[in-house]
Amino acid sequence: MVKKKCFGKLNIALKVTGVSNGYHDLDSVVMSVDKYDVVTVKKRRDDKILVTFVGPYAVTPKVQEETNAYKAAKLFKDTFNTRGVDVTVKVNIPTGGGLGSSSADIAGVLGAMKKLFKVDEDIKPLSDMLGSDSGYLLDCGFARLKGRGDKVERLTSDHKYYFVVIYETSGVLTKDCFALYDKEFSSTLSTVDCDKVIEGIINDDLELVSKYAGNDLYLPAIKLNPQIEKNLNALKQLSPLVCGMTGSGASCFAMYDHYEMAKWAESKLKKAYGKNVEVVRFYNPDALGVWDKMLGFYPPNHV
Repeated sequence: MVKKKCFGKLNIALKVTGVSNGYHDLDSVVMSVDKYDVVTVKKRRDDKILVTFVGPYAVTPKVQEETNAYKAAKLFKDTFNTRGVDVTVKVNIPTGGGLGSSSADIAGVLGAMKKLFKVDEDIKPLSDMLGSDSGYLLDCGFARLKGRGDKVERLTSDHKYYFVVIYETSGVLTKDCFALYDKEFSSTLSTVDCDKVIEGIINDDLELVSKYAGNDLYLPAIKLNPQIEKNLNALKQLSPLVCGMTGSGASCFAMYDHYEMAKWAESKLKKAYGKNVEVVRFYNPDALGVWDKMLGFYPPNHV
């Protein structure tokens, strides 16, 4: 049996740069956060794959073969000719909120099966076949993603950041958001500059990050789900250094460089949002100290 944490992410900046082969090309700055699903895989004696979802955000699928966790397990089994597995996913990352829940599960299942069956080959190509950000989420951290999210540039930052996240459970369908972007917003001038955002994070200059961060999908997302704009405005009232929407919606975040400020902001929002507001931190597997490891914040390939 192998158990693996698979971490979510926030898009600090997201820019649509074009379309190729029927897919939108993106340029995005991402940071993983310590909000994670837990994937457990066990060997079976036959060739079957059984996936079970549990946890606070678990939804029992009508057809488990259509879930990304199942697809990841089957692709791994077929590629490396292994036996079947029982997969359990404890879902802690809200689904459909732009935090990469399904992509994280792809990374988690592939990473856990790689360890379970002692496979040495690179599994990123399998990740890229299944999910846009899942190759990045194999290792997490601070990165720049291009193309469909499959072109990953690993970046380094030793700074600690904290995010107050409002999870918008009504969500936005990614395909609808991109369709509306193409129809009404593709000609809108983008102010997002990922080079400047990266420079700001590396130098801990969050005023620079704030000036050039943003999300090109925000306008179509709030047209599809007006609650997103209300959530973001609520965060803006609490003196954040950077504020934004992640992915194609619907979760929003406020970024702070002090934990106390983040907890204060969370406390101000608890009455209105309850369990749907939470403080998470930048999960940086390259800068984990002894205390981090005592608390269980191991790199994602640790079991």
